[in-house]
Amino acid sequence: MKTALSTVIYKQAHPYLQDLLTSVDNQSDKDFDLLIINDNYTKEELEKVETQIQSTVHGINVHIEDLSERKLSIAGTRIEMLKTAKRLGYESLVLVDADDTISPTRMESFIKSFELDKDCVFFYNKFVTETGEDVFKTLPEAVEDIKPIAQANFLGLSNTGIRLTSLNADFLDSLNEGAVAVFDWYLFSRIIMDIGTGAYVDNAATIYRIYDDNTAGTTRDLNKEYDVKTTHYNNLAKRYDYFKQLSAKLSKIDKSTLTLSNNHQGYWWSDISMED
Repeated sequence: MKTALSTVIYKQAHPYLQDLLTSVDNQSDKDFDLLIINDNYTKEELEKVETQIQSTVHGINVHIEDLSERKLSIAGTRIEMLKTAKRLGYESLVLVDADDTISPTRMESFIKSFELDKDCVFFYNKFVTETGEDVFKTLPEAVEDIKPIAQANFLGLSNTGIRLTSLNADFLDSLNEGAVAVFDWYLFSRIIMDIGTGAYVDNAATIYRIYDDNTAGTTRDLNKEYDVKTTHYNNLAKRYDYFKQLSAKLSKIDKSTLTLSNNHQGYWWSDISMED
């Protein structure tokens, strides 16, 4: 199976790039390619990054796709990453953010999962902090319907891998409907609703840098969660009655009555709940 590890690089995350590249070079199984998508480095800056990659990553084929002149949104760049990987003939794509790192056995574990479980469209692993603590208290062994991520999310573009052979061109084009900041939540909601299921990968981890510039942030901000969910549900309501219902329920909530949930598992956007 032709597999790639892919990330979008951008100047704001450059202080973390060396750590990511080192973690890629440290993989126990190097039977994969590294697909780099350039967001906003200039051509001159990208040449220096390419030298940095070549001096750090060994025994892995590297393909760099420069999208900087297109000036795409965050979501648009990620959609193009999926399309590029598909065009290059990759059957499976493992994802990581440019400001995170990965455990040494992550690629080995994902490659085995793709080979052994042909039914799953996507796989996911745990996030841990730089001190080794689990970011999410628990994770399900499988995601077989939309309920596990309907009102909170644990599937990001840094802890997942996708079987690209399951995604056709029409599906990829349609993702532009959800080209908003929290694109990962939209992407996996669409995959679950339209294509198939996912499963947890053991013996793999993404080391997650938690700081305020993350899209999800570090604070449990109820107003921000309300706004994110409003956009998320409205986007998905264009296609699914289930999300029309969630959107309607959310719109009836009095924001002044919202309180933090006692059952918070560390998932993103998990304080506002509208059903058990």
